[in-house]
Amino acid sequence: MFSGRYRSVPNQTQSPFLNEQSSRFVVNGSALPLVDFDVGESYAGLLPIGDDTGSQLYFWFFPSTNPLAYQNKEILIYLTGGPGCSSIGELLQLNGPISWPPGAFQPIPNRWSWHRLTNVVWIDQPLGTGFSRGAPTAINEEDVAQQFLGFWQNFVQTFALQGYQVHVTGSSYAGMYAPYISSAMLDRNNTTYFNISGMAIWDGLYSKLPLAEDIPTARFIEKWKTVLPFNDTFRAGLKLVDQRCGFTAYLDEFLVFPPKGQQPSILPGEDPATGMVRPECAIFVAAFTEARQFNPCLNLFDVTSRCPLPFDPIGFAAGRFILPSSFDTPYFNLPAVKAALNAPLNATWAFCPPLFANPVFATGVDASIKSGPGSQPVIPRVIDGTRNVILGHGSRDFLVLPDATLLTIQNLTWQGVRGFRVRPWAPLFVPYHDNTNASAGPAGAGVVGTSHSERGLTWFETALAGHLVAQDQPAVAFRMVEVLLGRVQGFTSTAPFTVDVGGAGPQPPAGALGMGTVDVRGTVGWKWK
Repeated sequence: MFSGRYRSVPNQTQSPFLNEQSSRFVVNGSALPLVDFDVGESYAGLLPIGDDTGSQLYFWFFPSTNPLAYQNKEILIYLTGGPGCSSIGELLQLNGPISWPPGAFQPIPNRWSWHRLTNVVWIDQPLGTGFSRGAPTAINEEDVAQQFLGFWQNFVQTFALQGYQVHVTGSSYAGMYAPYISSAMLDRNNTTYFNISGMAIWDGLYSKLPLAEDIPTARFIEKWKTVLPFNDTFRAGLKLVDQRCGFTAYLDEFLVFPPKGQQPSILPGEDPATGMVRPECAIFVAAFTEARQFNPCLNLFDVTSRCPLPFDPIGFAAGRFILPSSFDTPYFNLPAVKAALNAPLNATWAFCPPLFANPVFATGVDASIKSGPGSQPVIPRVIDGTRNVILGHGSRDFLVLPDATLLTIQNLTWQGVRGFRVRPWAPLFVPYHDNTNASAGPAGAGVVGTSHSERGLTWFETALAGHLVAQDQPAVAFRMVEVLLGRVQGFTSTAPFTVDVGGAGPQPPAGALGMGTVDVRGTVGWKWK
């Protein structure tokens, strides 16, 4: 049974990561405020970007409790999106050793912490994010990547990680960050510091907002019509906008298997001067605004969200930035927490900036997404260079709509071939385990979605998750890391989890799973009802 106790392998007094340079970053795992258990070995603090001590990125590094992480010499990087959202916020609420998600009374050990599989570091980046220090100077994603590599070389030197396999992961706007960082690592051709071995992203933004939001909106509304019960007049108006702006027609033409061909650089409904949707085509904003009329607590992260808003210890509250008077300071802004985590005491930490604010680019705009196809030019480079890329999505995501990931894939050329040749249909399987007690959280088991792999790229969609896959379906995210690390052979494997997650039930025989539970077949030829 999962005990909830963490023990590093080896322990901190003989850790391969504890040395003269790293000792100043040691965190006392038994002395974190409001946490009544020992989180084990970890290190946190600021390191400069290259030689620039005025520009520093903040990290929280958890060595693994898994011997394989040391035998295989692995480290996994986790990046939150935003842009401008703090990775340590998601350490606390998604995939770190401490689980304190919205609505929870207190933090508890997280049986689904990724450090149970490998060494993991959560990094607040780019400049302007979380506890990181220094004025943002990046104009585009190339700048972000080069700054990150300057920090990363210092991190590797500090913790003696030379030659370690690097896996870059993230969510949301990390769909921009992670591919550029991974591609830049490949370009360096230096396996001592940049031994990039794989990349995984869920609910990523890979291109301009019309592709992620407006083009798939009509189909998304129809799929979720039981929780988006628009009246007939409003639905008729949406249908008219969809037809005039050519959104569903675009899906019919380009979301096919195999792909038709390269998608146009100017999207339907797009204003070429800004890269944003034209006001008369803003179907996504119109739908969300109207939905808030009958569901005031609806948030973009989960189309099924309802009132009341749960207490959120980091003060984000799904973008509402609400805290009760009895807990009126976000956890990471508590002075004792800052001191425990070697964070700058004069910093004001926020999980994310206000919606649509962009504090991490010098001009307020990411030039890589405004003037071009986002990260689509570099994703193929990462697939070809690693043959180990995963792009996943949660079906309930109302911020970056699920069809956007498949549209992106069908516009990529890797291994000399464009897109997926076969329509996804295979199951996404999570091993059966004991999920009957509170520490299991919402971690489901069995066939929980659909997956597909071709030529080094794997896609999945899980039905019971929104934008935050590791919060809504932590066992899916945990399995994703096992697949990324090569511990199991894909999402159709019926092998049990590779570590104890609280007991393993009998698993079904291979080949007995049937098809996936997220239907991709209804995309082509979809019509308004």
